[in-house]
Amino acid sequence: MDQSLLSKIININSPILITGPSGTGKSQMAKSIYSRSRINKDQFLVLHLASIKEDLLESELFGHKKGSFTGASENKIGYFQEVGKGTLFLDEIGELSLESQKKLLYVLEERKYVPIGSTQTLDFRGRLIMATNKDLNAMVLAGTFREDLFFRLSVFHIELDSISSDQNKLSQVLNDQFELLKNLHQKQDLKMGNDIKNFMLNAPWKGNFRELRNTLEYMVVMSNGLALRKEDFPERFLNGLQPSQAKNEMNFISHFPEDYNLALESFEEWYLKAMFERFSGKVNETARVLGISKTTLINKARKYQINTLEIRARASTEKCLKLAA
Repeated sequence: MDQSLLSKIININSPILITGPSGTGKSQMAKSIYSRSRINKDQFLVLHLASIKEDLLESELFGHKKGSFTGASENKIGYFQEVGKGTLFLDEIGELSLESQKKLLYVLEERKYVPIGSTQTLDFRGRLIMATNKDLNAMVLAGTFREDLFFRLSVFHIELDSISSDQNKLSQVLNDQFELLKNLHQKQDLKMGNDIKNFMLNAPWKGNFRELRNTLEYMVVMSNGLALRKEDFPERFLNGLQPSQAKNEMNFISHFPEDYNLALESFEEWYLKAMFERFSGKVNETARVLGISKTTLINKARKYQINTLEIRARASTEKCLKLAA
């Protein structure tokens, strides 16, 4: 995700579209935009469109007058009016029917709407953030999503990748959620060792943010209150991993010497080799990511006889083979 784009659109009043696979944190992104904006003292309302029946959706959004249809026993204020000058988050926008899409487009274009059974046109004063896990472009081609609405929503578009695609982001999310869950379950002294954290950073997280949070919450609850252990992982999570991955990652620490100082050196050697492999032997980039000086990194590479030129050559060959394929 482009952080520069995010910083520029936090305070705009135009609609914002958030897309990405299920569980990538689209709702959390919407809340983050709201909380960091200048209008964070106004309301933040959420409407899950997939949970509303089509014949009731217009009433939920626009409101209705008493007697305007069967069952309308009293006046109802819709979300567009209730949100005022705040932020309305419409989740699962891809679930809207073509007719509902047409009415939403009118609100976006004119910033006006009419409650059911009323002759009075009201102004929409708030901001809309919308999200979906569907491919709207493909839906446009299939004729199930209006092209004009798609173009209107695509102006300010945030696309979230799977959570495991960015190690730095995953590490930050893991740290933040661990702190939140410790406080929630009153286990503020609970620790997370490097072995557990490295294992979680290298897990596939097919369910993205949602799976990570659920797994971590289970572990916090099941822990002994001192430190997270491999025994605290839910069985269903471990069963979902390839056996070799679960075994190798969780037990890798057993390969280090028992002597503390020797173990530290062994871990540093293993870690630096892994980082050089990740960044294709590029010294400058590896030093920048690790937060150490280039000189220090070169000296450590010499100490552990890590051949960065060989790693770079191998990475280049592998890249060429992939392009040729």
